[in-house]
Amino acid sequence: MFPTRPFTLSGPRVRLEPLSLEHAEGLWAVADDDVFATLPYDRPPTMQAMREWIRAALSRGALRLPFAVVVGQEVAGTTSYWYPDPVGRQVEIGSTWLGRPWWGTGINREAQRLLLEHAFTELACEKVVFRTDPENARSQQALELLGAVRDGLVRRDWPRPDGTWRDSVYYSVLREESAFI
Repeated sequence: MFPTRPFTLSGPRVRLEPLSLEHAEGLWAVADDDVFATLPYDRPPTMQAMREWIRAALSRGALRLPFAVVVGQEVAGTTSYWYPDPVGRQVEIGSTWLGRPWWGTGINREAQRLLLEHAFTELACEKVVFRTDPENARSQQALELLGAVRDGLVRRDWPRPDGTWRDSVYYSVLREESAFI
């Protein structure tokens, strides 16, 4: 079910490439405090820290498959498949962030639709899960526009770097709700 090696997905405006250290400069250029304000991890403060963030993302092999979101020749952000569950036939899409120039442009929706289509058609998933910060109304609205259904709030779901815990709002798309089957 879960891909064993990286692959590229392409749409009309977006290309999802396997994340690599070659994307560090582009990610660093679009990362700012507003982008990371509702994420459960801090913005990498230096270019070297961004490289370490990418290395950490790549080190999660069996749990995570990260992508760079590329528009034209520019790195717009990143997204990932997470936590494949072959028994439940589901996968999570997460660790998604885009630089502010791409907010509200439809780039995120296209990237997420590429991952959804691949999950249902190639990975034979029955369910795709998303989670977001309860304070991130923009992300929740984007998920609802994508067709995801709010499943509920999970308390104390994700540890933050400062030692506190973040709650998460969970969303999902079921196979029969998808436009891709």
